[in-house]
Amino acid sequence: MWGESCSQPSAGGVSSSAAVESKMSVLQMLPCSVSQLLSASKAGSDTFALADLEFNQVSVVGVVRKLAPFVKYIQYCVDDMTGPPLTVRQWVNTQVCTPPVVATPGTYVKVIGSLRSSTGERSLQAQHIRVITDLNEITSHILEVVQAHMQLFRKRFDVNMNVTVVPRDDLSSIQSQVLHVIRGGSVRDIGVGYQELQSKLDFLSFRDIRSSLMSLMDKGFVFHTIDENHFKSTDH
Repeated sequence: MWGESCSQPSAGGVSSSAAVESKMSVLQMLPCSVSQLLSASKAGSDTFALADLEFNQVSVVGVVRKLAPFVKYIQYCVDDMTGPPLTVRQWVNTQVCTPPVVATPGTYVKVIGSLRSSTGERSLQAQHIRVITDLNEITSHILEVVQAHMQLFRKRFDVNMNVTVVPRDDLSSIQSQVLHVIRGGSVRDIGVGYQELQSKLDFLSFRDIRSSLMSLMDKGFVFHTIDENHFKSTDH
């Protein structure tokens, strides 16, 4: 267990040229789920992007599955049940006599930090870790993630989370979410399979996903690849 990194697949996202070219303001804090962090595209040396909006700091809430103390940092595996556990590293300040508060396995924590990517693995460099004692905070964080997720796909925001641009491309919120997943997997020749879409968008119904796909194909955003159940975006 000690020194063992959380196993997780490398994220399928690629650098978002739209995010880089638009030179948009970087969101200073974004509540996220682990699955969003693993699927976010690389936008710069220290930034990632969701829906073409860059961010550098995120907040995540999950349960500690295991921890490994090292000389210079403590490594946690934090699981919010939306994807594989995420590696979180809390660096220890050796100049401070007071040891850091260690979150034991089985406790819920709120982590604020910066997403990092090294050798194909995503991890979170924690600026702050706090043990959650009021379980209402878990529900509150989930609602914050859902709200931010819906806003990102429907509107653009500045660093103060003020609306700067109205919805684009005449797409509904559901269509934008489906298109985002397809764009993330369009680097593969076969594109994204329907089962993968259902897995990543399990909060949407079969009918909503299927109707969104038909609409996206009609509007020229998506096309079939190897069969009727695999899709790719036209901008890749």
